[in-house]
Amino acid sequence: MRYIAAAQTDIGTVKDTNQDSYCLKTASSKYGRTALILVCDGMGGLSKGELASSEVVRTFSEWFENELPNELGEWNWKRMAAIVTSKIKLLNKKIIDYGKKYDIQLGTTATGMLVFGTKYMIFHVGDSRLYKFSYQLQILTEDHTFINRELKKGAITPEQAKTHPKRNALVQCIGVAGRVDPDITFGSLENNVNYLICSDGFRHAVSEKELFDNLSPNIVTTRTAMTKKMADLIETIKERGERDNITAAMFRADF
Repeated sequence: MRYIAAAQTDIGTVKDTNQDSYCLKTASSKYGRTALILVCDGMGGLSKGELASSEVVRTFSEWFENELPNELGEWNWKRMAAIVTSKIKLLNKKIIDYGKKYDIQLGTTATGMLVFGTKYMIFHVGDSRLYKFSYQLQILTEDHTFINRELKKGAITPEQAKTHPKRNALVQCIGVAGRVDPDITFGSLENNVNYLICSDGFRHAVSEKELFDNLSPNIVTTRTAMTKKMADLIETIKERGERDNITAAMFRADF
């Protein structure tokens, strides 16, 4: 089995700082291959969002390199879920405390995929997304937004959602509220399938059809192709006036 991964990020056309951060790690051991793909979108309307996103990425990157190897011999997905959830809750408190100490607001989304062998676990807080590209496009995460919550309740229509004043408001992220509960889901890797994690800046200005036409598994099969296609899409997104930072990371496993 071979893991293939790539990532691209861009400050965009308006902002002075790139508040997005990402982590892309793959490793081999006698127990099998493992990978971590993580995208964090620092809160766009809050000051120092890049500090929050980079702290989450740094914490998980160091965990993957220094602590995760000790888990490989007796791998347990329930334990992995508990560890990741605990780390997110601790990061939430750490970032809140930092904000209080320096009287600033900061927060971040976090959407990650932990892979071991042929299985994976998704952990998710906020409105970055994880897409699965097989014979069709599927969203594997649920946006933690005010709009999505109201749509699910039937309180607003999809048309109203497009112009609602709270359309960008999050109901859950890391570093803002005292409680955070990440979504945790599990799955099995499939051959000839691509996975994409992206910040919302990557998806606002392109349709799902455009995403699929550019990143489908029959078109994008190598790291070079991933890098080029994501870079091309980022340029298209910028040309269409996207004002946010733009980040995307891709992963696939070839059996």
